Amino acid sequence: MTTKESLNNILKEIIERKHEELGLGRDYNYIFSKIKDFEANAIGQIGEEYARQICRRIVDIEQEDNENVHDEFDISTETGLKIEIKTARLGKTNTFQFNGIEPRRNYDYILCIGICLDRVVYRIFSHKDIKYVHEVRKYYVVQNGNFKKQLVKMNPDNLVSYKLTTSLKEMYEIEKLPQELKQIFDKKNV
Repeated sequence: MTTKESLNNILKEIIERKHEELGLGRDYNYIFSKIKDFEANAIGQIGEEYARQICRRIVDIEQEDNENVHDEFDISTETGLKIEIKTARLGKTNTFQFNGIEPRRNYDYILCIGICLDRVVYRIFSHKDIKYVHEVRKYYVVQNGNFKKQLVKMNPDNLVSYKLTTSLKEMYEIEKLPQELKQIFDKKNV
């Protein structure tokens, strides 16, 4: 006999099998496992708040009435330093995709925060690291002579917003971030 319950169970079993096949299990054994459950907007808000709290421990930053207002940058220090925050979670290919990078905006640095299930990593880019190469009509992030990545359009018709894909190996451990930020803040104060 085919009952509503048996029909529901068939679908439930298919969904469970596909869920497991795609690796969508809810393994909460790692410190940041719940990051898998958030959509991109929420991950961005988490990263912005995380960066603000770290910066507040190092230097005074201007407090916005509404910190979720999107402007040309996410953090501004009292000395006028402007930082844009981009946050991504680690993908299945051990890469991060930092979306919404706008090279023409008015900021000094981009702080990319990568969230893994078990740790946090980062990389900071100066706005000066973003180069437009006219011959190929593309933007690149070039840093320290050993890092060069193309910024790719978010979609074919988008001439404003780009994405940067980095591997986990190209990121730095989070415990180095406060010292690097302090050096940046100290340079601005000179």
